[in-house]
Amino acid sequence: MKTSKPTVEVGFVVKAQDYLVYLEGLPAVKIEDIVISREKGRAIVTALDHEKIEILMLDKQRPGPGDAFSVDNRGILIPSENKLLGRAINPLGNPIDGKPGFEQAGEKVNFGVVAPGIDSRKIITDQLYTGITLVDTLLPIGKGQRELLFGEPRSGKTFFMSDMILNQKGKNIICIYVAMGKSDLDVKKFINNLESEGGLNYTVVVAATSSDSAPLISIAPAVGLSIAENFARKGRDVLIILDDLGMHAKYLREIGLLSGRVPGRESYPADIFYAHSHLVERAGNFNERYGNSSITLLPVIETDMENFTNLIPTNVMSMTDGHILFSAVLRSQGFYPSIDPDRSVTRVGHQTQRKLHKILADKVRSLIANYHELERFGRFGSELTGETQKLLKQGLIALELLKQEQLERIDPSTQILMLTLLYTSFFDNKDLEFVKKNKKKLIEFLKSSSQSQIIGNKIMTIDLPTLIAELSDILNLIDKACQP
Repeated sequence: MKTSKPTVEVGFVVKAQDYLVYLEGLPAVKIEDIVISREKGRAIVTALDHEKIEILMLDKQRPGPGDAFSVDNRGILIPSENKLLGRAINPLGNPIDGKPGFEQAGEKVNFGVVAPGIDSRKIITDQLYTGITLVDTLLPIGKGQRELLFGEPRSGKTFFMSDMILNQKGKNIICIYVAMGKSDLDVKKFINNLESEGGLNYTVVVAATSSDSAPLISIAPAVGLSIAENFARKGRDVLIILDDLGMHAKYLREIGLLSGRVPGRESYPADIFYAHSHLVERAGNFNERYGNSSITLLPVIETDMENFTNLIPTNVMSMTDGHILFSAVLRSQGFYPSIDPDRSVTRVGHQTQRKLHKILADKVRSLIANYHELERFGRFGSELTGETQKLLKQGLIALELLKQEQLERIDPSTQILMLTLLYTSFFDNKDLEFVKKNKKKLIEFLKSSSQSQIIGNKIMTIDLPTLIAELSDILNLIDKACQP
């Protein structure tokens, strides 16, 4: 007796316009199902009505009228977590790094996933150290925080993202970088930089480049967050960077206009806020019910200063826990990281800092604010008192200490010791040129000398006046270390 084959529902193309396709049939299909053609072209279902089904092609195949599609119950499968580390894939789970493909499928991507509720979350208490003094001190980021990175083109955002990933080496943190609409060359350079510095071993790259279709780019952040959640459920802390949501929004606008949806402000789809907040809400600090882990999310938006109050930047600002502004002007003046601390904010990061680091950060922030105020006052040509000149010099030295080179990682104890020197007599008879010339020697002494390590080991238990006093006792040794 012959066994009958299972019945397969089929839909047929009735209209096609580039990657936008309409089908008839498939009565049981649902929104966000993946459908596949007989030529293995894959598409995602985005709208249903009584007469037709709207799908968006995720690859470069362009079907014509009469072509058949069926539901692909497997959906989009992402390889298991350990196989993804060190790899670069596209949002369909296919490798784009020239390395061998994956032998077996992993977990299915669920595009309709709802962010974990409040009963799965806990307060953010642990700091995610970036190794960058300015950020760790003035703009700390907590594990599970959502912090927007935005700024002008060529303002140093990519260097910062690369350094932040590289500085997680040895910290048991999984990094995921999601590139949307970038050029193939830019993505390749980013991957090569990570690989050459040993940062790819704990990193997953998900890339939908400018040569891919708009629908494929539109699902990239959801795929990246699905991978992050897979790691988080297994108890791993994750850092995920979405680069960038501004470009992602433009592709969503293109799709919306092509499909004839009623446009909203700036011609973006009316549900653009929901589309992005639905992604951002999936990050957080989770309790035992969700793996006792965290997903730290850094969405990125490239925008010039004239347009940073536009719809997408302000939308993402309102749904994150703070923002860091990068300035092309500061970068042209030699600042790295080229972050404007006066226009940046972190809403939950300060609660994760050590008490001593937080007190020191408040003092340094106040010092820099006073410096900027005195600098503006001095432009009018007024005579400056000796005390004012001292404060100006102290502010200049503070700004110089907050600078660092690319690929330079400074641990938190060294950051605290270095900035505490501002409140000793060490810089009293030294000028800015001395600091520029001897900063590397200074950091090396504070990082590796036995005297500074003894003090550094007590940082968790002593207060700022005690630290200042103990550093003052070894100023002569620090001075000798800075000599030629």
